Amino acid sequence: MSRFRWRLFWTLALLNVLAVSAVLVISSRWPDGWPAATPAAAPDLDPAVEFVPTAAATATPTAVSTPEASQPARASAATTIELWHSWTGSEADALTQILTRFQQGRPDIRVQSNFVAYGELAQAYTEAARAGGGPDLLMGPGWWLRQLAADDLLLALDTWVPAQERAQYIPAAVENLSWHGRLYGLPTHYELVALYFNRRLLAAEALPANTDDIIDLAQASPSQGIGIYTNFYHLFWAIPAYGGALFAENGRVVLDQSSGTADFLDWLLRAQETPGIFTALDYGMLMDRFKKEEFALFVDGPWSINELRQRFGADLGVAPLPDGPNGPARPWLGADGVFLNAAVPAERQEHAMALARYITSAESASRLAQIAGRLPAHKDADLGGDALLTGFSFQAATALPLPHRAELDEVWSYAEEMIAQALDRAATPQEAVLQAATLINEANGK
Repeated sequence: MSRFRWRLFWTLALLNVLAVSAVLVISSRWPDGWPAATPAAAPDLDPAVEFVPTAAATATPTAVSTPEASQPARASAATTIELWHSWTGSEADALTQILTRFQQGRPDIRVQSNFVAYGELAQAYTEAARAGGGPDLLMGPGWWLRQLAADDLLLALDTWVPAQERAQYIPAAVENLSWHGRLYGLPTHYELVALYFNRRLLAAEALPANTDDIIDLAQASPSQGIGIYTNFYHLFWAIPAYGGALFAENGRVVLDQSSGTADFLDWLLRAQETPGIFTALDYGMLMDRFKKEEFALFVDGPWSINELRQRFGADLGVAPLPDGPNGPARPWLGADGVFLNAAVPAERQEHAMALARYITSAESASRLAQIAGRLPAHKDADLGGDALLTGFSFQAATALPLPHRAELDEVWSYAEEMIAQALDRAATPQEAVLQAATLINEANGK
């Protein structure tokens, strides 16, 4: 299991314990057609000696920087900015190039980059920051934001990042790094679900424009069907597309306050009964059947790109999810970002922000896409002609930010039970929705 798929599952599980209008674009709407699914080569980089990356992955922050003897005059005059992260593999390669390039242009800032294992980074940062220490900058996922901001361990960036600067990034990514109306991070990259398709079984020109088309395709030929993973995160995209909503402004769940969620579950029941359409909470089974070419379409995220590209090569495509009767698919988007420690002295904040801005710049975002294959949050990033990243980027245009509401902690298990009850016919869709909304609101005291 890839680190990113594991991270998604681990995130959803942890949230359970602690307490996705773009009309589907098909080839006829893009005169140039879908680009070939061929990753671009990594950009060239001039040799540099200012930054030396860490090689070991340890639980304790491991400082790595240019030896003092190599640049004594510059090192002594520079302001040191400490950065903690958990990037490994190709991500670490991209970060090394990004930091090297930054220091080539900013000899007045010396970057001390420290690696902490992903599973321990949040706790290590929390403990250090609570004691008034820790790094100047933290790189991590947006779902850490709520707790860190509530504990006053992050610096709000509202005065640092005006609206014009925020507009450089994908809106949902910026919103995902905001809490209670305040911005706390600059986004590096993001994840969300979209529609993988097998070009050998279904041409781009025949992709479904709406959810009814999915059933029509499977009825015409079961091999043109779809695999639908029925956890709530993977299915949320359809609720707003059917006119439903999850939360009211006060945090009360309102799945039952319109017919949208029940209407979607009605569609899901019809889809489940159609040969060629597979609905299941068994992710591994669905992935295996898609790879065996039992159906042409699969709803999943960018964490599967490497695995599926290895299986299908240029025959793999990614497209936006189909519309519902009330509008476009709106999957949840979760971003990773760069956060500023609230304890950073005022005299170092400008230097820390300069580094944060460069890490999330169009140039750096292009490197992250082309070297690490991640979905960059900067709108002007060059995806290097990668068709799969391009497909996901189209989907991001209608995405909603994954909520930071504490009330979401109670949603996961009840929402998945709602889906299971409807698909098992243990309750009508309307009954299942009402029960889930009632139980979630009771658990949240709403």
